[in-house]
Amino acid sequence: MHLSELKLWNFRKYSLRGTKIENALPGITVNFNDGVNVLVGENDSGKTTIIDAIRYVLRTQSLEFIQVDEKDFHEYTDGSRANELKIECTFRGFSEDASDVADFLEWIGFDDSQNYYLKIWLHAKRKDNSIYQTIRAGVDSEGAYIEGDARDLLRVVYLKPLRDALTEMTHGYKSRLAQILKNHDVFVKEKDKSTGKELEHQLEKDYAKMKKEIDGFFDDGGKGEIIQTTINNLLQKEFFLENDNRKAGIVLTGSELNDILKQLDLVLEENKSGLGSLNLLCIAAELLLLKAKRTGLKLTLIEEIEAHLHPQYQLRLIDYIQKGKEKYGQFILTTHSTTLASKIDLENLILCNNTDVFPMHPSFTRLEHDDYEFLKRFLDDTKANLFFAKNIIVVEGDAENLLIPEIAKTLDRELHKYGVSIVNVGSKALMRYVKIFHRRDNKVIPIKISCLTDLDIAYYKENYEIKIKPRKSGSIPVHSEEISKLEESFNDKSGQIKVFPSPDWTMEFDIAKGSLGKYINRAIRLAVTVKNRVKNNNYRAIESKKVDNIIKQADKVFDEWKDLTDTERAFNIYSPLLKNNASKAVTAQYFAKIIRENQEDLKCEILKDSNIKYIVDAIGHVTEKIELT
Repeated sequence: MHLSELKLWNFRKYSLRGTKIENALPGITVNFNDGVNVLVGENDSGKTTIIDAIRYVLRTQSLEFIQVDEKDFHEYTDGSRANELKIECTFRGFSEDASDVADFLEWIGFDDSQNYYLKIWLHAKRKDNSIYQTIRAGVDSEGAYIEGDARDLLRVVYLKPLRDALTEMTHGYKSRLAQILKNHDVFVKEKDKSTGKELEHQLEKDYAKMKKEIDGFFDDGGKGEIIQTTINNLLQKEFFLENDNRKAGIVLTGSELNDILKQLDLVLEENKSGLGSLNLLCIAAELLLLKAKRTGLKLTLIEEIEAHLHPQYQLRLIDYIQKGKEKYGQFILTTHSTTLASKIDLENLILCNNTDVFPMHPSFTRLEHDDYEFLKRFLDDTKANLFFAKNIIVVEGDAENLLIPEIAKTLDRELHKYGVSIVNVGSKALMRYVKIFHRRDNKVIPIKISCLTDLDIAYYKENYEIKIKPRKSGSIPVHSEEISKLEESFNDKSGQIKVFPSPDWTMEFDIAKGSLGKYINRAIRLAVTVKNRVKNNNYRAIESKKVDNIIKQADKVFDEWKDLTDTERAFNIYSPLLKNNASKAVTAQYFAKIIRENQEDLKCEILKDSNIKYIVDAIGHVTEKIELT
């Protein structure tokens, strides 16, 4: 069995769709996979709320006290709070032999496909400054109370964020280690076949022997006798009243198995370990309990699984969890780590945003099977930041990745201030990534996405004439038709996702064609020099005097092209990149530096230049509309 569905009514940020809970639709429904589920999203997107909702209904193995409080009730825009809330968990996937149904037979129902399901919910009310809550289960709206053994079989393992792993694995009255161990088969006591009474456990027998020896150390004749005698003399002569003949003894306390387990520590080494190692130690102990558990729900909730773990540990841990479904059951995790988000299979991610959730399972996205396979190979941690941004700019390569932030800054639209991430996919496969946000369920993810792509209508020179390069079919591409094709593929009906293609060929060519041609010509000539130095195994930086000379020469050549058409001049400027005599990334680096050093002068040029209006519009789409001033 596994948690299949979670529904929330008036719980924290999630309201309801209706007026009264009994006949209203939930404010949110979350569908979970049988296996690993990872909640991702920016801060305050609802990840912790979902984890807490599950805990409130199912409770935890650590027996922590959980009680709904006033702040759990949804707060309306006028500052008032709802008077009722409801959290509902639905379980499916019971075993074929129905061995796990027997424990919940009183509350089990059948769905339309005649499969078992179990529904359990928490209902809470605020009345007279008090909060009343009940937990019920069943197939109808009334249900029945679910308590006792059935209730305990639904408890989850919960690992809170930034927990004190050392304390949890250390001896004491509330030792989590003791709770884990006592549920393991090794510590289940055998029973006498004739009387049915529990037999003494082997650990209790060994402990009794050790206790006798330690107690004897302080008794008459032992080396520690003087300590016990001194204490008793003080008590008898100085502290107790007359005729109080009680005597103190130094003894090893506890004799029952539970008492013994509470005295145990789980240690990694003699010296104190770091937080990351202790975190792993704690998780390993919890997995021990799950592996040994034979009946009931196997569900683990882990918040911020990356806490204290460096990327290599994160990757090893999540890889182990993903492979351990049969042993450890279901996992629901939260993370802010792009490293983890890139390692998790995409279909196991659930994007939390605003007041909704968006599972990345194939039944919800427009991704095809080969898209998932592609993204499994290429969705690395530099691209996974698309799951944690308010808005996104998707680009094809390093040049755009370097240049767009500088242009945005010049336009007073610094991307980080708007929570915008640039995702460099490193190829023309932008659509593979954008389709993640195209939904089969017709939901609109409230993330604005600008897709910057080259139009790639190439030019060539023939008999001193610049011509458009035909397609392989022999046809000559038409700019407006190519742009329409891209818009039809990328743009969604909501207007959240938009493609911004370069108007002609590539970003560098289109910049060269406009009023910034002089500046990108400088950048390309500098990039040619860098390329030559790399080619000749001379990796020295260009000296400042040499830079000045290259810029002067570039400007001189540029002036000689003043009588050419915009397209002819752009072709000449772009030629070193076309011939691979210069790197686009290095060109972008120098061009970004030129923009940075001439911000005030170039801001107006950037806004007026129709050849790069698509870049300005792409930035405006994910920040605020940029007006020509």
